[in-house]
Amino acid sequence: MKLKLLPAIIAATGFLVAPFALAATYQSEISASYADIDVNDDSEEGYFVGLEGKYYFSPVDTASHPLAEAAFIEKASNVYLGVGNYEYKEEGDRLDIYLRTLGVDFYIPNTMFYVGAGVNEYKSKYSWPAEGSFDGGSESSKWDSSWFVKAGIAPVTGLLVWSEFTEDVDVSDEWNINGKYVIPLSGEQALNVEASYEKSDISDTDDIITGAVDYYLDRHLSLGAGFINSSYDSGSDNESTTDYFIRARNFFTDNISAELSYTDGDYESSLMLGGAIRF
Repeated sequence: MKLKLLPAIIAATGFLVAPFALAATYQSEISASYADIDVNDDSEEGYFVGLEGKYYFSPVDTASHPLAEAAFIEKASNVYLGVGNYEYKEEGDRLDIYLRTLGVDFYIPNTMFYVGAGVNEYKSKYSWPAEGSFDGGSESSKWDSSWFVKAGIAPVTGLLVWSEFTEDVDVSDEWNINGKYVIPLSGEQALNVEASYEKSDISDTDDIITGAVDYYLDRHLSLGAGFINSSYDSGSDNESTTDYFIRARNFFTDNISAELSYTDGDYESSLMLGGAIRF
């Protein structure tokens, strides 16, 4: 089957004018998302559903920040737990991929240094229907785990540059550099710029370049767009694909938000809807 996992993008939406609310603090957040996936030029279709919980070691102050970026700008250390499920179906065949992640982000106090660590786990289940003289059935894998670590610097307010390292992967074979910068503009407006580059010599994917920009009309509402370009080594020829996405997020109050994103890719397109609540 022609499978390509949906890029993990959590993006946004409401498109409604949020009511005025005084700045508040929060210390935990629960978010959920659902994506409908359509594989291009194929009868295959699927969906993704995910849930994440995050707890900050200290209350996050949202004053004078875009609500979606407050924790990032405040360099709020946290621990998080996420679970997800991809399901693809084609002519009765079904593939489920189950994911779960436990991690921590930590900004070393009174320094510019950031570290992170965690564990990713996944397993899969493939099922097929009875057909002719063949019986239906299923095959499942066991949970496969791998740890990861992150290290970076936050030299100025709103900027973080970091790399991520995965268990049993040599840096000379696979490395990456990632950046995120939230730039304040006039009034409540702001700009979020994200970029990343990954180089790999251990899989068919050689290079992955990602870029995104979100414009905050005010503290509550943002509109954004971006792309993910992947290059592949297919023997004597090099190929590349590019997925484009648009996204938006709106906070109806300081504690409740809705998200929406649409991804148009060479292999699949998807529409994702999400929401979050803070405490």
